[in-house]
Amino acid sequence: MSVVSDIMSCKICSAPVDNWAHAEVLHKYQVSYFMCSVCGFVNTERPYWLNEAYSEPIAPSDLGLVSRNLGLAVTADATIRLLFSHEKRFLDFGGGTGLFVRLMRDRGHDFFWSDEHTKNTFATGFDVGDFAGQRFGLITAFEVFEHLEDPRPVLEKLLACTDSVLFTTGLLASPPPKPGEWWYYTLDTGQHISFFTKTSLHLLARDYGLHFYTSGGLHLLTKKRISRSLFWLASRGRIARLLNSLIGHRSLLAADYERMTGSKLGQPGQGKSRSAQ
Repeated sequence: MSVVSDIMSCKICSAPVDNWAHAEVLHKYQVSYFMCSVCGFVNTERPYWLNEAYSEPIAPSDLGLVSRNLGLAVTADATIRLLFSHEKRFLDFGGGTGLFVRLMRDRGHDFFWSDEHTKNTFATGFDVGDFAGQRFGLITAFEVFEHLEDPRPVLEKLLACTDSVLFTTGLLASPPPKPGEWWYYTLDTGQHISFFTKTSLHLLARDYGLHFYTSGGLHLLTKKRISRSLFWLASRGRIARLLNSLIGHRSLLAADYERMTGSKLGQPGQGKSRSAQ
């Protein structure tokens, strides 16, 4: 069954919306999709099915989770080293299993984890819980924005703790594909409910006094004015790998191991943990 929507205006720019498309979600719910007449932002009607959609926080069909995190660690590493202060603390918001945080700490970045819906498996000991009032040099939010019923309050929460948000989300093409014509709607899992255009992200940036940079699926909202060319270079995997190899890094793995166990790697009488090598 479908619920009559109370969506009357766009959640990005407050312009009128059109009842644009319909699709079957989770193989049983008939759902309406609304498109903004000005910025092109698309979102579903009130997502009453989310409890069911998140019965497993990581969708079984998300087969790209590991490769995505490996690739994002490369581009985020290069982005931080080229455009931000490496010495700052960082937060991965919506951090999932914690794999990205562990990868970034292994690359020498002081990253922490936050996610209200998923168990922290790989970054145990580096979660921040309620991070209100804390400051971070950069917050990452990878594959998060498309899950948000109302993006503005979440972005405001992040901007209260940082001047820069680095994130990924698939952008609607022009003309926009309808549900069933683009895999990113993830109709089988029901977890993606908001779909952005470049225009909608430009408007968000304008309203919060931010600069907006985008390259492929990687986007940055920041108070800093940065080089678009450097951001483009950092977003390209092969180039980012080369940059990272030239810059080099000192892993936090040994320090993290000592923090968690009270012992140094290779300390006499302790041996080396294979999982920590």
